[in-house]
Amino acid sequence: MRYSLDEEVFFEEQLKFDLSVVDFAKIDQELLNRTFENLHLMAGISYYKTYCPPEIVLKNKQLTTTQARFWNNLYTRGLGEFFYTNELDFQDLIKFPVSKGFKVKALKSSLRERSLLPIGGGKDSLLSAELLQKAGEDFTLFSLNNPGPIEETARIIAKERIIVYRTLDPQLIVLNKQGAYNGHVPITAYLSFLLLTCAVLYDYKYLILSLEKSSNFGQVLYHGLDINHQYSKSEEFERDFRQYVEQFICSGIEMFSLLRPFYEIKIAQLFVDKGARYFSTFSSCNTNFKLQNPANERWCGVCPKCAFVFAIFSAFMPKEKLLEIFGKNLYANPELLETYRELLGLVGIKPFECVGTDEEVQLALYLAHNRGEYEEDPVMQMFVAELLPSLQLEKLQEKLLQTYEHDLLPERFRKIL
Repeated sequence: MRYSLDEEVFFEEQLKFDLSVVDFAKIDQELLNRTFENLHLMAGISYYKTYCPPEIVLKNKQLTTTQARFWNNLYTRGLGEFFYTNELDFQDLIKFPVSKGFKVKALKSSLRERSLLPIGGGKDSLLSAELLQKAGEDFTLFSLNNPGPIEETARIIAKERIIVYRTLDPQLIVLNKQGAYNGHVPITAYLSFLLLTCAVLYDYKYLILSLEKSSNFGQVLYHGLDINHQYSKSEEFERDFRQYVEQFICSGIEMFSLLRPFYEIKIAQLFVDKGARYFSTFSSCNTNFKLQNPANERWCGVCPKCAFVFAIFSAFMPKEKLLEIFGKNLYANPELLETYRELLGLVGIKPFECVGTDEEVQLALYLAHNRGEYEEDPVMQMFVAELLPSLQLEKLQEKLLQTYEHDLLPERFRKIL
């Protein structure tokens, strides 16, 4: 996939697919081309952000007004955190070109009634795998690249796996060192368009994500925009993506999130109950998945994501077992006090990480407090002194530990929950 800045700086991103199991004679070539064209537009966000050029030019590609509006919104919302951290005014910045009079209709697909499940080595996708297996649903695993936690947990699931390898253009690193902008991009949106391509290439009708209700809530308002680190994991994006695909790419492919009816803390409760066979191999710490200098430890123990996951597991898991998983007691680290204050909603804003709401952390610490195993730790003492007396705990439990309805779930998968 190729991009350029002013025909002076050129980028090439590479994706490597296993084609040994692909039957090209059965593939709708026009449909495959459409999925790659849209994946190309999505992947371009990593190169666009280097200098945020005011003009976007597409070669050999046309967009309707509605399509351009979709991409303007996706780039703007998906780069919200990037704009905020770089203090950029994004208003009226992103303008995908519209080809006047151009029309496009979705194609029809007749893909096989089978499921592709992306896994990331963390609790969410592993819970989906357990729920599907318990219900007798067959599925194939999918992963983008193959870092340690993904490889190890996939081995436990023991299902066929499709792996796509992605290589970003190395010039990105060079330009960042020279002063180009850098920051968060909506990786789940990228994954969604990649999965769509894989559905056509490998013949799968159902694409099952593991995104939760907690991702619907952002961090802060900036120039009137709700800045959400997890925008492309949100229900809003899920609906927009499905509508775009059904209107402009193809009908008949079902992409949905199996875990949307749950808050993160509910997922933790279910994972503690059903995911014991992954306890020694899984990781939800993003330092394992860095493209540069990935962590050697399964849990770094100092990032907001580690702090959040430790908290929601401490609500349902004995301390001894939790310390075996993390290798350390995060509540005992006074350097994490400010991080936990942010996670609890006591100061600042929610960290720019894939973490749940402040109410979830409040409930988690309350339930851990009831277990009586952390009372000597600085984080728990801070929680008891600064927040516990004011909590309305019955309402929190009722709200956060229930199973919600989600109308995008196909009936056969709704029954699983």
